[in-house]
Amino acid sequence: MFFLMLYPLMGVLHAQDNRVIKLVVPFAPGGSNDIVGRAIAQQLSVKLKRSVVVENKPGAGGSVGAEFVARSEPDGNTLLLVSSSFAMNSSIMKLGYEPEKAFAPVAMLGIGPSVLVVNNQLPVNNIKELIEYSKKNPKTTNFGTAGVGSFQHFAIELFMMKTNADISLVHYKGGGPALVDTVAGHVQMSLGSLIQMQNFIKSGQVRAVAIAGQQRVSLFPNVPTLKESGIDAEAMNWWGVLAPTGTATEQLDKLHLSLNQILSETEIKNRFIAEGADVLPMSRKDFERFLGDETIKWSKVAKSAKIKAE
Repeated sequence: MFFLMLYPLMGVLHAQDNRVIKLVVPFAPGGSNDIVGRAIAQQLSVKLKRSVVVENKPGAGGSVGAEFVARSEPDGNTLLLVSSSFAMNSSIMKLGYEPEKAFAPVAMLGIGPSVLVVNNQLPVNNIKELIEYSKKNPKTTNFGTAGVGSFQHFAIELFMMKTNADISLVHYKGGGPALVDTVAGHVQMSLGSLIQMQNFIKSGQVRAVAIAGQQRVSLFPNVPTLKESGIDAEAMNWWGVLAPTGTATEQLDKLHLSLNQILSETEIKNRFIAEGADVLPMSRKDFERFLGDETIKWSKVAKSAKIKAE
C-alpha cells in the first residue's frame, strides 16, 4: 500500500522537474538583451538538465515583459532578464507593478561601459574640448538618443547635469539610426555600447572621447573614462535575472548558484566580452542593493531633467 501511495507522488515530482523554464526577455530579438538571454538560457539548460527557453515580450521600454513576469506564478519556472532600463522605467512611466515589491533578485550577470563618440568632423578631441565647444555653440551641438526615456537619453542628461554642457537632444527610434546620423554629421554626438560603436571607431567614422565606465577598456586603451576627465558620472549597461516575489528561497538559491557557476565558464565570459562587457557575479543581497542604487540614481536624473515616457 505504501508503494502504491508513493508512486503517484514520485510521478508528480518527476513532472515538476521536467517543466520548461521561461526566461522572459522584455525586448525584441537581436539586441544585446536577447543575445545575453539566449546565451544564459542555453547554459542554464545544461546546468539544470531542464529545458530553458527564451520568450521575447517587447514593449514600453521593457515594462510589458516585466509585468508579465510579475504576474506569473512564483514557482521558479518564469524568470525575467533585466538590464539598465529596468532601473529607469519606474521614474518615467506608470507601471502595472511595483519593481521593488514584485520581484526577487536571482543573479547579477554582467556589466559593461558605454562610450561617448562624436562625428569625426567636430573639432574636439576630448571631453573638456567637447564641453567648451557646446558652450560656445549653444543649442547647435546635437546628441542623438535612441528615443525619449531610453538609456542614451538618461545618460546624456546625467552628463549635462555633471558638466553644464549645452547640448540639444534629437530623439530617434533606436540607437542604430542615431549612430548613423552621427556618422553622417546630422547630429554631432551619440553614446552606446562598445559592441555597437567599435567598428565605427576603428574605421574612423566617429571619434571616441570618453568611456562612461569605471575603467578604460582594452579595445581603446587611449580613451579615458569620464572620471579621469574629472566628471563623476557613469552610464553602464548591465544584465541580471529576477523572479516573481514569492518564489521559494530554495529555488532562488539553486538558480543563483547555477547562474554564478555559468558565469565562471570561458564560453560565457567570451560572450560578454563580445558585447563589450564583463561577467559580474555577486550575492543576491548585493544584487538587490545594486538594483536599489541604480533606481535611485536614475530617478534623480529623471526628476532633474523632467524625463517622461512618450
